[in-house]
Amino acid sequence: MKNKIQKRVVVHAGPGKTGTSAIQAWLIGHVDFLSNNGIFFPKYKLSKENISSGNRDAILTSQEGGRWEVDVQKVNDLLASFERSKCSVLLLSSEFFFLHIVAIHKLIPHAEFVAYIRNPVELLESNYNQSIKRNAQTQKFSAPAQFDSYLWKALPNIFKVIDSSQVYLRPYHKDLMVGGSIISDLLSVLNLECEIEDRRVNRSFTFGALELKRLLNNFDLAKLDSRLDAILQGCDIGIFEYSLMESDQFAALNHESCSKMELFIKEYEQANLVPLLKIFKANSAKPYLKQEASFDTLKEISEYIKKIDKDFYHQLRNLLLALPNLVVDNTFIYDVFDVEPQPQDKSLLLGESLLRRIKNFTIHPGKRGKVCYEMSCYFQELNDLENALSFAKAAYYFNPYQPQFTKQLNKVLIQSSRAESDKPTDTNQESHLEKIKRRLLSYK
Repeated sequence: MKNKIQKRVVVHAGPGKTGTSAIQAWLIGHVDFLSNNGIFFPKYKLSKENISSGNRDAILTSQEGGRWEVDVQKVNDLLASFERSKCSVLLLSSEFFFLHIVAIHKLIPHAEFVAYIRNPVELLESNYNQSIKRNAQTQKFSAPAQFDSYLWKALPNIFKVIDSSQVYLRPYHKDLMVGGSIISDLLSVLNLECEIEDRRVNRSFTFGALELKRLLNNFDLAKLDSRLDAILQGCDIGIFEYSLMESDQFAALNHESCSKMELFIKEYEQANLVPLLKIFKANSAKPYLKQEASFDTLKEISEYIKKIDKDFYHQLRNLLLALPNLVVDNTFIYDVFDVEPQPQDKSLLLGESLLRRIKNFTIHPGKRGKVCYEMSCYFQELNDLENALSFAKAAYYFNPYQPQFTKQLNKVLIQSSRAESDKPTDTNQESHLEKIKRRLLSYK
């Protein structure tokens, strides 16, 4: 159902890792300024670290499986509120909107969309770093053999449906932004000007901080995660300017991406992106760092955490003390918290009886690990942690280099450890033993 509202609607759609956190922190902090200039901007809450998903919940609803979809009722309710207001422009902002531009357009045909174009090759690492910060990523970075950017696939689909006059593709590059700021640049689309204070939101981690966080992600940080993120964002120890991608990899992928961008510019007459394309073509990789942090590198970061928040440091240390036997690709993570690791001994992973029976499976030997993995998941669903652990160890035994198997083994080890620590103390049994002891003593 299309809405017939005549007022202007502007949707800032990200995408992710193009300054959305900075934009949304500024917008929610300047609602009065926006309102005084005729901009209707729905409010939302920021985290302690000034992070949010913007106006996502204003028009999207989470579906089964974690998918987000445009909610027709929410859109209608929001537009009705906007129509009743004295404001002339509705502004929405969320990186989640990029995937739903066409769906939003169908409900609000005259809506205008703003999206920022960042070098997709740089985004490979930026998205990976974000997955460590927010999504408990534990695997090392691996550059793709060939470039397959979602951006250059998604944009043509958008332009086939929406008139180009309704889509503003803006450069994510300080030299090309209006006022040298992404906030000033977005405000220019709204015909607004404002003096912008340069503040960094959702800062990148140094190499050491990133690696420490990646390794700690193995331990299921749970409630400790947000505090660790906040501390590491304030850490300036180590190298900021680095790449996990070797220079020849970057050059090959960048050439491929720029070729696709050039074709897009020509086909959809986006001449405004030509200066940005020239910058992308001239880009070179940052200094390459092998993703193997030394003891000294990680120790510096752990000591920084201890200095900032000693109690929190000991919470992390206690977590590692409770889980000395997880499979991690750099055991220095234990050492820097003064914890003695207990690495998995392959010769002890699998009992002879279970090994013999697994070898009797009438399947290809290369699939034994996968079968054991599925069995582990099955027993875990039944909360049979003893069997879940046995088969998780078996899966790891057959293929210790399969990340899925390693993750499952660590998951069950963590769950087993917590189940053990949650067991109530049998005070009645202790009391009974004390009674026996007193009775024996009375016979003397």
